[in-house]
Amino acid sequence: MNNSIKIGLLFSAWMLIGQISLAQMIVPDTLSIREVVISSYRPVEQAGRNERTIDTLILKREADASLSDMLSRYANVFIKSEGRGALSSASFRGMAASHTHVEWNGLNLQTPMMGMVDFSLIPVYLMNKITVLPGAGSVTTGSGALGGTIELKSDPDVVNGIQIQLLSGIGSFSTFNDYLHFQAGNSRVQTSTRIYRNSSKNDFWFLNKDNADIDPNTGVYIYRRQQNTNAEYLLEGLMQSIRWQPVSGLQVQAHYWFQHVDRGLPRLTTYEGSDNANITRQVGDTHRAASKISWSKNKSKIIVSNNLNNERMVFSMKNPVNGNGYFNVYYSVSSVLSNDNKLEYHYDAGKNTLFKAGYEFDFNHVVSKDTVKRTGYDQYRRNNKLFLSWQQKWSSLFSMQLYLQKEWVNHESLPPVPYFGFEWILPFDHHLVLHSNVSREVHYPTLNDLYWQPGGNPDLLSEEGLVSSLGLRYATEWKRMRWSGNVTWFYNNIRNWIIWLPEPFMSPTNIKHVVSRGLEMNLKTVFPVHNFWILLRADYALNISTNLGDAAKWGATVGSQLPYTPVHSGNFLADVRWNGFFATWVYHAYSERFATTAKNLTARNRLDPYAVNDLYFGKKWSGKSNSFSVQMKIYNLFNIQYWSVLQRPMPGINYMLLLNYQF
Repeated sequence: MNNSIKIGLLFSAWMLIGQISLAQMIVPDTLSIREVVISSYRPVEQAGRNERTIDTLILKREADASLSDMLSRYANVFIKSEGRGALSSASFRGMAASHTHVEWNGLNLQTPMMGMVDFSLIPVYLMNKITVLPGAGSVTTGSGALGGTIELKSDPDVVNGIQIQLLSGIGSFSTFNDYLHFQAGNSRVQTSTRIYRNSSKNDFWFLNKDNADIDPNTGVYIYRRQQNTNAEYLLEGLMQSIRWQPVSGLQVQAHYWFQHVDRGLPRLTTYEGSDNANITRQVGDTHRAASKISWSKNKSKIIVSNNLNNERMVFSMKNPVNGNGYFNVYYSVSSVLSNDNKLEYHYDAGKNTLFKAGYEFDFNHVVSKDTVKRTGYDQYRRNNKLFLSWQQKWSSLFSMQLYLQKEWVNHESLPPVPYFGFEWILPFDHHLVLHSNVSREVHYPTLNDLYWQPGGNPDLLSEEGLVSSLGLRYATEWKRMRWSGNVTWFYNNIRNWIIWLPEPFMSPTNIKHVVSRGLEMNLKTVFPVHNFWILLRADYALNISTNLGDAAKWGATVGSQLPYTPVHSGNFLADVRWNGFFATWVYHAYSERFATTAKNLTARNRLDPYAVNDLYFGKKWSGKSNSFSVQMKIYNLFNIQYWSVLQRPMPGINYMLLLNYQF
C-alpha cells in the first residue's frame, strides 16, 4: 500500500508543477432562477435521452457521503446495502445490479468479473457531476445496460489561479472523514487534486430480532441488544485530473485514481458462535487511469480514449484452532486488469444534425484463486464493438436519435442493438415535452456467472430483451417560482434473465422470461419567500418486476416479484437558506422486499418497509477570497430499526459534524 500511495503522490505532484503561481478564485454558492426556454432547452446531442443531473446543491450537502448513500436519498435508484460501510449495489426500474452501467470519465467501472459496482467505495466528494440515465437511452453509453447508466465526472473546474478546499468530519461510531482538494489553472491548463481518508469503527448497537431467548414462564421472545463488531472500515486514496488545451481545437484530458480499502465484514445476525470466530476481511488496492484526446476542425471532431483499470482484492475468513492461533477458512485473491480503447468520429452537419461513428476494443484479464480451497479460474475476455449514431433536430419542436451497435465477445457475435428515441415539444403548450425511447438490449454473462467455483454455469445464455419508456416532462416559471416535473412509464421485456439461487450452493441460472414495468415521477420547485430561498424536490417509483418463466420449472414462484425489488420507493428533499444559514430535510422510503422469488410471506424471507428521515443544518461565512462553513447532520432522525438486506443491521440515530474551509 505504501508504494502505491507514493507512486500516486509523485504522479500528482508532477502534474501540479508550474501552477502554484496563479491567483485565487472562489466559486460562489448561490441559487439562481433563470428563464425557462423550452424550445432551446436541450441540444441535439441529448435528443431522446431522459437523463437527470444531480443538483450541485445536493453534491455540496452530501460531499462526505458515499455514492450509495447519496443515490438512495435523491434518485429513483434502489440501493441494496449489506450495511453501513459495506457492499452496496444499485439497480434501476426493477432490473438487476449487473444491469447498471457505471462510468467514471469514460472508464467503465463494471469489471467483467462481477459485472456490478460497489457504490459504498465511491466518495461523492471526488465527483463534480453525476448524471443518472435510466432505461433505453443508456444503450448509447455502454453495453448491457438493461436498467440504466450512472455517469461520474471529475473534470477540473475552471479556475483562474489557485483554490484550496479542506473538509473534515467527525461522527458517531468513531467516524472520521477528511478531504483535501487543490485546484489550479490558467487559460490553457486546469488541474485538480483530491486526497481523502475515511475511517470508522462502525460499532453501533442494534436490537437483534434474529436471535432471541424465550421466557420460560410467559413464552415471550426476549431480544438482545447487540453491537456491530468486525465492521470497521478504512477508505483512502487520491484522484488527479488535468485538462490541457495547447492550441485551439485540441484538448487533452487525463485522470488518475488510486484507492485503498481495508474493512471488516460483520457476521450475520443469525450467528451464534464465538466472538473470536468467523473473522472476515476485505483488503484491496485499485488503480484507474482515463485519458481522452479531442481534436476539432470545421465540422469534424475526432476523439481517442484510452482507459486502464487494475484491481487486486483479497477476501479472507479466519477461525481459531485449538489455541494454536488463527487459520484461514478461505483466502480468495482476485486480480482484474482491464484496458478500454475507443475511437470516435463526429460530423456536425449543422446545429440541427450530428452523426457519430466509432469503434471500441476492450481487453480484460481476471484471475480469481482461493489458496485454501485451491479453486478458482483464470480467464481472458475481448470485446469489439462498432456503433453508428444519427441525432437530428427536425424543427424547434421535434428531435430524435437513431443508434445501432454491433458487438463481439471473444469469438461470439452478439445480436445487433438498435435504439430510437425522440422528444416532441407539444405545440399547444411549449412547457410540455413528450419523450420516448426504445431499444433492444443484450447482456453477456459475467466471468463469475460462467466460471465461479463452486457454482459457475458455463451454459448460461445471454440476457436479451426490449427496453422502452414513454414520458412527459414539464417546466415553467410563475411569479419567480420555477417548477419542473416528469412522469415516465416504462416496460422492459427480458428473456434469459440471470439470477443466482442456492441449489444447494449459490449458482446462476436463466429465467426464461421476466417483465419489469412501472412508472417514475419527480417534481421540483425553487422559489424565494422574503429573504429565504426554498428548494423542494420529490421522487416516486413504482416497480413491478415479475418472474414469468416456465411454470414446470419455477412452480409457485411464477408471477412473483423478483428478490430485493421494492414495488414502491420514494424520496423527498426540503432545503431552506437564509443569510448563510441553511437547513435540509431528507426523507427516503422503500416498501417491503423479499429475499426469494417464492410467494412466501414468512418473516424469515420478508424485509419490512421502512422510511428514514435525515436532518442537516449549518452556517456559511463568505469573505472576499475565502469561505468557511459548519454543518451538522443527524441521520435516521427518529431512530428506526431497519434492514436493506436480511440479517444485515443498519444503524439507528447517528451524527456527523463537518467543517469546510475554502480559500
